[in-house]
Amino acid sequence: GTGCGLFEVRKIGDEYFAFLEKCTDAKACTVMLRGGTKDVLNEIERNLQDAMQVVRNVHFDPRMLPGGGATEIAVSTAITKSIDSVEGISKWPYAAVAAALEVIPRTLAQNCGANVIRLL
Repeated sequence: GTGCGLFEVRKIGDEYFAFLEKCTDAKACTVMLRGGTKDVLNEIERNLQDAMQVVRNVHFDPRMLPGGGATEIAVSTAITKSIDSVEGISKWPYAAVAAALEVIPRTLAQNCGANVIRLL
């Protein structure tokens, strides 16, 4: 088309690439990925695809929950607070579910090297 503001050929590494920049009403773009090995490049590509899917999902459905086990801790805390309103041995399943939900954030904290006892 004729809407390109700048056409330039650049050498990156051992190869030449054509760049079309400052286009009016651009409909697409290219992301150039480079890596030291084929495995690194494949991992970078996979991570980029995951990130673009997250952006796409948030764009179409903007509801989100906090990560890192925050949702599980909030649900566990709410269940623990409601245990006092349950009588007899019926409260044991509630306590078990609350304790089970704390496993996820505890495992995440352990995997990143945090002090789990102090953190939770």
